[in-house]
Amino acid sequence: MQQVDKLKVAEAFGRAARSYERHNGLQRQSGEALLPWLPARAGVGLDLGCGSGWFVPELARRAERLLALDLSPGMLQQACTKGAVEPICADMDRPPLPGHSLDFIFANLCLQWSADPAAWLAQWSDRLRPGGVMVFSTLLAGSLHELEAAWRQVDQHAHINRFIEPEPLAAHLAATGRRWRLEQADIRLAYPELKGLLLDLKGIGANRINDNRRPGLLGRAAWQRLNLTYPKNQHGDCVASYRLAYGVIYG
Repeated sequence: MQQVDKLKVAEAFGRAARSYERHNGLQRQSGEALLPWLPARAGVGLDLGCGSGWFVPELARRAERLLALDLSPGMLQQACTKGAVEPICADMDRPPLPGHSLDFIFANLCLQWSADPAAWLAQWSDRLRPGGVMVFSTLLAGSLHELEAAWRQVDQHAHINRFIEPEPLAAHLAATGRRWRLEQADIRLAYPELKGLLLDLKGIGANRINDNRRPGLLGRAAWQRLNLTYPKNQHGDCVASYRLAYGVIYG
């Protein structure tokens, strides 16, 4: 288990609610990869960790009844403007829904915010009805390694959240006792300036570190060092690498 301050996470995503869709390029790509694994039509669906509701219109077309769950009230307010959803403000580590109540669960890039991924997978897969399906994406260890290495040249504080390794993730899936599949993919996003990457992380609320966070503001000298040490590609762009897992659990 990892330490996750849910109040701080909710506050960070709440502050990002209005800017989220200017910075959610990674979330759009990962979510699009999950959609083909969902049924074309189903009864009750859940957008788990819905954020601003970018995928609500597509999910609503697939469900007779769509629920949207998020820890941030501000994000839920944005999601409700995207379509007919039933908002649920709750901690995803404490599922408020009964077992065997959902035909599909769409969980795009939210597992990494769980304090206990094994319990998260077990609990939410238990909410599936027979024949239902849960699709999820999450970041794997090695994501943002360029940024992590650059920060190490500045200080020894943690600046990147810890992400799960593929082997423990597969073990957690096997422990559910259900049929499952898991695929991996790499996504690289290029930024003309490092500031663009940091603004994206802040804009989606993902700049919150689970523990051992560097206190205070980043000074000018530290910023200059970070900017100079961040690796550039042949075009002079700052490239951020993400390792993703795409998973399916069958009810």
